[in-house]
Amino acid sequence: MVRVVLTADQTLMSEYRHIPLLPFFSCAPVERVPEPLFNFLAPYVPDENGIAKYAPYGLRKVEAALLKYYKRKDVVVAHPLYVHRFINSDTKIVAINTMDPFGMGPVSMMFSYGGHLTPYTKKRFNELVNKINSIRRSKNYNFKIVVGGSGAWQFNYIDNDEWDALGIDHVIIGETEHVIGDLFKEIEENYMPKIMNIKTWPSVEEIPVIVGASTHGLVEVMRGCGRGCSFCEPNLRYGRSMPFEKINEEIAVNVKGGQNSIWVHSEDIFLYKVEKRSTLEPNKEAIIELFSNIMNQPGVLHSNPTHGTIAPAVYDPDMITRLSEILRASPDNWIGIQPGLETGSIELAKKIMPFKAKPLSVDEWPEIVIEGTEIFNKNYWFPAYTLVMGLPGETEDDVWDTVYLIDRMEHEIPNKIGKEKTHFTVTPLSFVPLGALKSKGFYDIDSMLTEAHVNLIYRCWRHTILEIDKTLYRFTKLNPILKFAITTLGMSGSRAILWYIKRWAEHRGYKIKQSTITSARVPLS
Repeated sequence: MVRVVLTADQTLMSEYRHIPLLPFFSCAPVERVPEPLFNFLAPYVPDENGIAKYAPYGLRKVEAALLKYYKRKDVVVAHPLYVHRFINSDTKIVAINTMDPFGMGPVSMMFSYGGHLTPYTKKRFNELVNKINSIRRSKNYNFKIVVGGSGAWQFNYIDNDEWDALGIDHVIIGETEHVIGDLFKEIEENYMPKIMNIKTWPSVEEIPVIVGASTHGLVEVMRGCGRGCSFCEPNLRYGRSMPFEKINEEIAVNVKGGQNSIWVHSEDIFLYKVEKRSTLEPNKEAIIELFSNIMNQPGVLHSNPTHGTIAPAVYDPDMITRLSEILRASPDNWIGIQPGLETGSIELAKKIMPFKAKPLSVDEWPEIVIEGTEIFNKNYWFPAYTLVMGLPGETEDDVWDTVYLIDRMEHEIPNKIGKEKTHFTVTPLSFVPLGALKSKGFYDIDSMLTEAHVNLIYRCWRHTILEIDKTLYRFTKLNPILKFAITTLGMSGSRAILWYIKRWAEHRGYKIKQSTITSARVPLS
C-alpha cells in the first residue's frame, strides 16, 4: 500500500495545450473566466492507471529524493483526479505541490485586482485540499497533509482561522532535496512544527535526477542567481550549475516519457557556469556546449531556455547567433525566453536591480532592452518580458519611463528590423514582498493604482493583441479546428480585456494616452 502520495492541482498538472504564455492563464479570475473555458484551455495531463504521466518538475524532484528513503511501492505521484485511489489506511503523508495557493503571486495579484477576485490557482488548490480532507474524514484516516513548492511562502501571510479551515498539517518552505527524507520521517512521528523554513541548500551532488517525465519536458540546468535584484527570491539562493551527466539523464527520462521538446530551466541561462562573477560576463563556450549537448540527445526535436537576462545578448550578439544555429531557430521555429524587463526607469533600476545590466551598465538599461530585443528577434528569439508594478520607492515618473520604453520598442524595433521580425510581449506583474523586500507591503492595485499604472497596463495588453493577431494561429501546433477555436478565443478575449481596462480607467477618471513618442514624456494634466 502507498505510504506517501504526491500530487498537485490542475493549474500545475496541465501543459496548456503547449501554447506559449498560456500557463499565465492559470491566474485568471474565476469570476471573469467561465470554468468550461478554463478547462478547455488547461486540460489535465494524461494518467496511467491514476498515476500522472507528467508532473511538475518540483514534484518530480521530491519524488526522486524520497526514493532514497522509501521503497518504490511506497511513493506515488498521483493524478489529482484519481488521488483517492492511492490513499488508504497505510498512507502516512499526502504531499501537495503548489505554485499559488492563495492567489498572492505577482501574476494573480494583477489579474485578480489585488485579491478582490479569485484566481484559478487558488480555487483549484482549495478544491484539491478539500477533496483530500474529505477522504481523511470519511475514512477516519490519520495521514498528514503536507504542502510545499514555490508558493509555500504564502502561508506566512494567512491567519490561523484560514489555515485551520484548510486542514493542512505542515508547510515546507525552501529547497528540500537534501533533507526531505528526514523531514517526512519526523512528520510521520509528529515531531515537526507547522511551518518549516529550510535555510540550507542542497549541493549539486545532493540534487537527485528525476525518475518520471516532467510537464513541458522541463530539465533544470542551473539553480540560484546572483544578480542582486532586491525583489527576487531566486537571488537569495546559492548558484549551482548542473553537470551534463545529470542533465542528460533527465532528458532521457523525459524522452522516454514522450516529451521531445525540452524546456531548459534556470533563473538566468546566461549565468550557466559563469566564471567572472564580478562582471557576470557569460561563459559563452559553456552555454554553447550546453545547448549543443541537449540538441544532440536522442529523441530531442526542440529546446528553449525558460529564463534569461537581456544584457548578455547585447554584450555578445554572436553568442545568440550561434545558439540559434544549434537550436535550429527559423521563421517557423522561434525560441521562447522569459527575461525580466522590470522597469524602464534608470533611477529605479539603480535602486532595485543595480547588477541586472551586467556585464553592461545599468545607466544604459532602456537602450539595453531595445537593442537586446532587436538581437533576439533577428535570431528568431521571442522574448516574453515581465515587469513589476508598485516596487517600493517607485514614482509616477518611473512608471511613465516604463510606458515610454514600451512605446519606443513598438516604434523603433520594427523600423530597424521590420514588422514581420519584431516579436515581444510585456506582462505587468504586481509587486509582492519577496527577496530582500520581504518586510515591505503588497502592492494594492485597488488603492495604489495611478494614471501612469493604468497606461502601463493598457500598453502591455495592447501590444499583446498585436502579437496574438500576428502569431497565435501561426505558432499554435494543434489540429486546424482547435487552432481556429483557440485563435478566435485569444483574439476576442484579449480585446475584451483591453476594453475593460479602458472602461476601468474612465471609471477612475484616468485618461489613456495613445503614445508618448510624439509628445512630451510627462503625465497627463
